[in-house]
Amino acid sequence: MKTAAPNGHFIEGMILYGSLEKGGIASKGFLLQPPDLRGGTITQLNAYQDKIRSLLAALGDGMRAQLQWTCNCDYRQELTRYHRETERVANAHIKRVRTERFERYWRRMHARDLRREQLVLFVSTRIYTTTPTTATRDNLAAYYAKLLAQLRTRFDELTSSLRTLFGSDTTVTPMDDLAHFTYYSKFLNPSLADAFDIDFAARFSPRQTIQENCWCSDGVNISKPAGFYFDGLYHTVFTFKRWPSRTYPGIVLRLTALPFLDYQITVNLEPLPTKNEVEKEERSIERLRGEYKSTERHSLLVAIGKKERKVESLSTGFIRPFSTTYIIRVWDETEQALSAKCAAVKNAINNLSGAQYYECALPSTAKKLFFASWPGWTHSSYRHRNLYAEDSYFADLLPFSSTFTGHLAEAEAIYDGAQQGNLVGLRTFIGNPPTPQHAVLLGATGAGKSVHMCDLLEQTAAYYDYTVIIEEGLSYGKFTEAMGASPIILHPDGDLTINYLDTRKLPLNQLQTATAVALVSRMIGEAADEETQQIRQAILGQYISQLYQDCFEDWSKRHSALIPQIQRMACAAHKWKRAKMPHGTTDLESYTELRDLLARDDDEAQLFIAKIPESDITAFLQNPQTERSVMAMAHAWYEPGDYPQHASLVELMQFSRFPEHKKETIDHIATLLAAWCAHGQYGRLFDGQSNISLTGEVAHFELGYIPEQAIELKTAAGLLINGFSRQHIISLPRAQRKRILYEELARFLDVPGGEKVVAESYAQLRKFSCWTASIVQQYSRFKDTRIRPVVIGNSKQFFLMRQFDRSDIADIARDISLPENVCEAIQNYPMPEQQPEGKKFSSICFFTPVTDPPLCGTVRNIQAPKKS
Repeated sequence: MKTAAPNGHFIEGMILYGSLEKGGIASKGFLLQPPDLRGGTITQLNAYQDKIRSLLAALGDGMRAQLQWTCNCDYRQELTRYHRETERVANAHIKRVRTERFERYWRRMHARDLRREQLVLFVSTRIYTTTPTTATRDNLAAYYAKLLAQLRTRFDELTSSLRTLFGSDTTVTPMDDLAHFTYYSKFLNPSLADAFDIDFAARFSPRQTIQENCWCSDGVNISKPAGFYFDGLYHTVFTFKRWPSRTYPGIVLRLTALPFLDYQITVNLEPLPTKNEVEKEERSIERLRGEYKSTERHSLLVAIGKKERKVESLSTGFIRPFSTTYIIRVWDETEQALSAKCAAVKNAINNLSGAQYYECALPSTAKKLFFASWPGWTHSSYRHRNLYAEDSYFADLLPFSSTFTGHLAEAEAIYDGAQQGNLVGLRTFIGNPPTPQHAVLLGATGAGKSVHMCDLLEQTAAYYDYTVIIEEGLSYGKFTEAMGASPIILHPDGDLTINYLDTRKLPLNQLQTATAVALVSRMIGEAADEETQQIRQAILGQYISQLYQDCFEDWSKRHSALIPQIQRMACAAHKWKRAKMPHGTTDLESYTELRDLLARDDDEAQLFIAKIPESDITAFLQNPQTERSVMAMAHAWYEPGDYPQHASLVELMQFSRFPEHKKETIDHIATLLAAWCAHGQYGRLFDGQSNISLTGEVAHFELGYIPEQAIELKTAAGLLINGFSRQHIISLPRAQRKRILYEELARFLDVPGGEKVVAESYAQLRKFSCWTASIVQQYSRFKDTRIRPVVIGNSKQFFLMRQFDRSDIADIARDISLPENVCEAIQNYPMPEQQPEGKKFSSICFFTPVTDPPLCGTVRNIQAPKKS
């Protein structure tokens, strides 16, 4: 029996065993990246099992398959990219934070303390050829080229079939010659697992055979008492002797989750003719019926019924038969360490519901099985360890297992995982063009919410141009100071002024006016009934609009030379919206896009404005629907001192009352508003020229210094912050990233109007490249608010930490479709306060329901050790 090591060549993206002249084996590898389904629901697990069974059914006549699963510690590509991004960071603190994270994981990778699973599918087919005996050399070359083209076409069709079969949840990457060579080299040289800087392209020689290219050892030598010695390592081989008595999706994790790296699972699959199996079972049924006539034992009737059901399933195609070889190879530098790993493998197989293993005691047998496990080689003549299998249960035992890595390929932040050394990447913007993934962080007191969010803000700070933090408690004070800013502490006796009538260098728009009306309405308090409240707001809207108009008339007299430029820009923004922008776009959005294009010296935008004829501008100014556009556009040219102020509004109501308004009503409103002037009881916060700048990278608002009894002040401050921040976010170029963080969201929602503020951030600011995140401590308090559907419905990422109340986690799971087994894991997360000093970490479940399938896994935020 020929059981020597196979040999072949890497040719045109395929592995060819044997020769084309005599007929050989063509094989091709596909790198699979299945989803991590450890946190999947029963429905998701069953659905993926159906896809695996469909893969088995797709193996056509003459085709065989081999699955190779292994694990390594190679995160070099992702960490190198993270490091390159870090090198471009200007802020010293952020660069130091990211550098520490990179160096920590880089050291662990070289120490083989990280773990990552890899799955490769090889599909092979026999080459049937009849080489012309009288053909010339040129004719033979053309014949072989045509044969190779046919094989390539067949494998290309298989690639398309695999991608269609698995859909978007599994990445299917066909391997080329270099990828085949690299994989084979690592397979035949396990010692290369620690080498991350090898240039495999320089080592590859297409003209040489597989063994000449990849086999760098003297051979496979006998090792006592079992296994073999190869590449400086001791190896032992296991196979299955009996399948588990019952299986379920996920049972194979007991094999793929062993706590070491140096082992590999190889599964060779050969579809069996269904007809032959049916005939075999029918003969067995006839034999059993004969025995039953003689003995009339009831157990024989049971056996007959079982085989009849099997024949029915085989005949109808419900199950498919296979001949399989399930090989597990383990290796280590010492025999003692290898024995410990073998014990772990044996224990794992024994726990597979009655499965039995076979340990190769004879080194010669181990060598034969080792040769049978070479990548892409599915035609080994050694078949003594083959087992019959049916796809109905065998699909559960195939090593479709992966490491949870989140969004590691283009990670903005990197963390430890909970799968024995995996790394998890997080991103706040995903897609092309990048789209913000709004987030919610939920956790109990002391779970580490602020620490984790602060770390996420630091690692991702380099990607953002503007950050707004609204909180009570100064949890993010150090982050703000590290970014070169100071928290903006709102206090009744403070000297800060934020002019709510300031449009922040943007055209005046209805949203700005409505926000000002809402804020002023809060200043005078709620009316006794809804109708009176609406009348008040209508009156305030009239006076605020008149104030803006009066201010423009005064400004235009001083800056008459700018009016033609403003008129042209107003007309251009209107035309740009109709010609270039999608339906439903606002005038403000049209202006900001046109402004950003002009700032980049865009030729199209400049030519668009320059070519507008004067007649169009005149018609634009005379149109009743657009005649106020010039006044609105002029606000983009104002300086901070040019905008109207709160005291001017009070004076307008006191001395320029509209004749249709009752004097006592307007005087009453003006008196209430006077308390919010600079000389009033609420200080200078709302009246005067803005004396703080929001043009830096961080605007950190602290509301905790406003007394609880001053609810009116806190209400107005919350609306003021939102309006001011929103205006600045809109004023920035859309290409720049912005973000808003609401710390302790439920407390902010206590502020009247807070729900509207948060809802707008989640629902509207996405189009301005603004990422919104909220932190919720008590979900029972948050779930009944009107804002919950908006926040949950618009959030694409959920960070879930330990919950003390089981009813809270049940409500969360119901609202975001969280798998039941994940809820149990969250309840068992350790609290940082219960961990020893120097080894504290917080556990976070990262859940993204919008992907297919949803991403779900545990992230551990292990802080950097303190320097002595």
